[in-house]
Amino acid sequence: MTKEKPTMRILIIDDNPDDRKLELREVYALFPDAQMLEITNADEFEAAVAAGPPDLVLTDLDLRWTNGRQVLLTVKGKYPACPVVMFTGTGDETIAVELMKEGLDDYVVKSPRQLPRLRTSLKIAVEMAKSRADLSDREAHLARALAQQQVVVRELHHRVKNNLQTVTSLLHLRGRTVDAATRVHFDEIAGRMEALGAVQARIYQSAEFDRVDFCATLEDIAASLVKVYHGGQVSLITNFKVRFVLEVARAMPLSLICYEVIFPGRVTGPERPAWLLNVTNDAWFGFSAGPFQHLAAARLRAVEEGLPIVRATTTGISAVIDAEGWVVAALPLDKAGFIATRLPAAKPPTFFARHGNSIPLGLALLLAIAAIAPRFRRR
Repeated sequence: MTKEKPTMRILIIDDNPDDRKLELREVYALFPDAQMLEITNADEFEAAVAAGPPDLVLTDLDLRWTNGRQVLLTVKGKYPACPVVMFTGTGDETIAVELMKEGLDDYVVKSPRQLPRLRTSLKIAVEMAKSRADLSDREAHLARALAQQQVVVRELHHRVKNNLQTVTSLLHLRGRTVDAATRVHFDEIAGRMEALGAVQARIYQSAEFDRVDFCATLEDIAASLVKVYHGGQVSLITNFKVRFVLEVARAMPLSLICYEVIFPGRVTGPERPAWLLNVTNDAWFGFSAGPFQHLAAARLRAVEEGLPIVRATTTGISAVIDAEGWVVAALPLDKAGFIATRLPAAKPPTFFARHGNSIPLGLALLLAIAAIAPRFRRR
């Protein structure tokens, strides 16, 4: 069952019956199914306005019982979106400009030669009103969606914050019931949770949820970890010369890179960086060949790309690797600490950095051709 389109209500306000006939003819030509209301006195006008918002008002400027300006102010005051067009033989450009400033949609001089322009003006006024109404609906929809998004973000923030605080409190409570050596580990884990909470709070307090101030995030993490490992006995000085803001799509892989460093040709994006950060958790490997193999893979990526790599792991092996794959400084397995060293410089893009995995693919193709070629020669 199709929904019937509502009938347009159009007010024709003019004291001259001959002029009203001309105006009705033009309006009917545009809107043949519209409901026309001819207004000739104040009571009819008040009743028509009280009946609901009209879809169009066509009025004269000089009326015996009021004036076009008062009609405009009354209609716009109650129904701001209603289009109002004035068709009059009086007034001048100054009055037209003043009325347009007060919300009049158009002003047409009353004469037979202006009737085609009147029809065009009425059509444009109705179309513009419809466009404004659609835009207003979309803005209202976006406002509701934004309000809902803010509620969801606020709820997620508080849930994450509460969970982190709960875990941190439980760790501190548990640490009071164990020996001093074990308490150090509990305090360390709690400190790391607090560092995560500080980063999460900074992202939430930012005005741009689609971007991450990576320098500020690193400062928060570093300051929290210094407090955890050194109890405030070590001062931390950071000096970021430029503001380093990343889009979330680029910042997230940077913090979740983990085992991605083992994939050749997949550690950089379209823009070549100055260095690579490999943050990973190798604790689940235990004391095995896993952490050493992971480190070796990182060294290979440094050689392939000609870029230094800073590798931070929870249980080791943490290291700073130069652009030639040499380990400049490192922390061994199961040893807490920090590395204080200069960041090695990057080298110019290597052949592999420019061509990527097309090199081994090309070599594989050549080997396949070399293996197949002798068979064709025998034939």
